[in-house]
Amino acid sequence: MLIPMYIPAVSTILCMVWFSPAILTREAKIFLASFLAATIVSLGEGLYQPLLGTIGPLPLLTVVVSAGSLLLAVILNLQKPGREALGPALLAVGRNLRYYLLLPVAFSALFIAGLLFSHYAGLALPAIAFDPWTFGAFLGLYLVTSVVSWPKFFGEEYGWRYYLQDRMFGLYGTGKGVVLIGLIWGLWHLPLNLVGLNFAENLVAGNLVYLVYTITIGIIFSFAVLKTGSIWIAVLLHAITDALVVTGYPYIANGQVLFAFIPVLVLLGVLAIVLLRSAVWVEADKPAP
Repeated sequence: MLIPMYIPAVSTILCMVWFSPAILTREAKIFLASFLAATIVSLGEGLYQPLLGTIGPLPLLTVVVSAGSLLLAVILNLQKPGREALGPALLAVGRNLRYYLLLPVAFSALFIAGLLFSHYAGLALPAIAFDPWTFGAFLGLYLVTSVVSWPKFFGEEYGWRYYLQDRMFGLYGTGKGVVLIGLIWGLWHLPLNLVGLNFAENLVAGNLVYLVYTITIGIIFSFAVLKTGSIWIAVLLHAITDALVVTGYPYIANGQVLFAFIPVLVLLGVLAIVLLRSAVWVEADKPAP
């Protein structure tokens, strides 16, 4: 189930090598090579067995390589020449750094508020009795382990929010483009959804809702990338999304039940509509000088 998460970024890197080699500066090549190494190790140990044992539930070699690759990205971003070299490939930390706090907080608050509404409205009971302290502890733990699991989030976002976004916006403009990216992202998950990954209770309605969901959060993620000029904020938002799903569904409300997920979708939809009013979309539609 994890393999599809890595394919978009790997395909993007191959396309960059073939079509846009100028973007691949020395720093970009170093980091992307480290990402590919982390991907190979993570999938290898996940599909077979830990090569050097484990740290708790985590394979030791995966921890070392993944955390080391993330540390490399941090080091490359510490100096201005490194950030400038990573910038064309959207691998620099970018600008408007306050959005790294504002968007994750707003996104998380609305997602949790939607699940809490479902919980107290009785739309779907959690698998485990709701306890805010337990939920918070497991949410924090999941986010901490994202230091190791970040390659799978990068694996999707570098494909969707860097390579595909650039192509879709260039061909169709930001309005149609961001909707098409969301549709493609949702359809990418269709094979897994058809075997019960999301909303297994009703595959037809569930997959339609899932497409609306990927378009909605795709707008939020794309706005974040446009506002910062960096893929890393989309990686962070993706990690937060998975953390909220993994911890929120069992501890607050079972978001796999279609009716329980609708409040989350509505609240995130309001955020997406607000963000669509930003001038950043118009700026992105302007041709490069």
